[in-house]
Amino acid sequence: MSSVILAAPGVPGELNPILELARDLLARGHEVVVVTNTMFEPAVTVTGARFVAVGGAHDLDEHGLSALLSEGAALPPGPELLNFQWSRLFADPIADQHATLQRLLDEDPTRVLITNSVFLGAWPVALGAPGRRPARWIAVGANPLSASSIDTTAFGPVPAKPGQDPHAGNVAANAGLAAATEPTRLHIEKILRSLGADQAVPPFVDGIVTVPDIFVSLSVQAFDFPRSDLPSNILYAGILAPAPSAQWTPPEWWADLDGDRPVVAVTQGTVANRDLTELIEPTLHALADSDLLVVAATGREDDAIGATVPDNARVTPFVPFSELLPKCALLVTNGGFGATQQALAAGVPVVVAGATEDKPMTAARVAFHHLGVNLDTANPSPAQIREAVERVLADTQIAVNVTNISTTYQTHDARKEIADLIHLPGQIQSEN
Repeated sequence: MSSVILAAPGVPGELNPILELARDLLARGHEVVVVTNTMFEPAVTVTGARFVAVGGAHDLDEHGLSALLSEGAALPPGPELLNFQWSRLFADPIADQHATLQRLLDEDPTRVLITNSVFLGAWPVALGAPGRRPARWIAVGANPLSASSIDTTAFGPVPAKPGQDPHAGNVAANAGLAAATEPTRLHIEKILRSLGADQAVPPFVDGIVTVPDIFVSLSVQAFDFPRSDLPSNILYAGILAPAPSAQWTPPEWWADLDGDRPVVAVTQGTVANRDLTELIEPTLHALADSDLLVVAATGREDDAIGATVPDNARVTPFVPFSELLPKCALLVTNGGFGATQQALAAGVPVVVAGATEDKPMTAARVAFHHLGVNLDTANPSPAQIREAVERVLADTQIAVNVTNISTTYQTHDARKEIADLIHLPGQIQSEN
């Protein structure tokens, strides 16, 4: 058995997969330490793992994270918002994360490090700063793969014009993304240089994949875009679906889902749910007079629905997708990578409406593989939603494609595949 450090930034969507791995690795007999923000100590300790706080000025609490996200919400979708989020959420904590990892590696230099892909605390030593390297560094990506490729962009291949080099559009678009996000790279570089790193600092979207020893994409290759130049350190492991919640009790209306009406679920996730008029309320309105039964998971404990709830709708703050999706004919989602893939793995097609973070990347994959409909907006009208739902439910090719990709997901066991990487031959531990 090994001693393993698990680390994630203080953002729920990035931390949750790490907590799932903590439970699994502890069950396999490993010693597990989890490094993240102080406010998540209860969530870590309940897994049985040892908790270690990142500490420092960027160890945000719930109010600090909410304020930062609200500040970012005032920015338009695009490079300005990406640079803000990546710099403030993921780059600013690097020095404190680095110091915490070094203390843990001083305790036990044989430790294996498994990080969320945007926990950048291992970048300094990997790029030449003084300090200990872990025995192996495995980064786990809970977001769509964004590494540059001659065959595609993060949003799909750029169509080539007749007679044009088929790679030219992709190369140009990827260079454009690198240029647009250069402020993030420069910000990271400044921090790394202050810690003694002397190697070249790659663009953020490439570095999160290429700097670690191994990068594990929590997806399947069939949900990615074709890449002939996939970096050799990348592995696809399938999804890391949350374990069933023993505390969850089905609501009194749960038996309604076993009736004759097809069930459509709608969610805005657990973070982008401050304004339910973006997707949940328009979906309830769009399908109010249909023969469908609609389940809206708000992700909030308060009575957040501002409109009248139609008779054919059921509203709940939370419902485990592992319980809900097998009863669904379709999921309407804002494009969270995890929720979208959970649906596809369960054989459920999707209608996607998202414009921020990595949601457009998820939506582009859905459209490219014909697994549903990309509405290409975060604020669809009820008419757009209704048309998309009807189109997906009637499209037999979408049904076949979703069934096929569901089978692909079933061939993977992400927990086991990641655990197996801990004991790969060829330990690489060293000290700069």
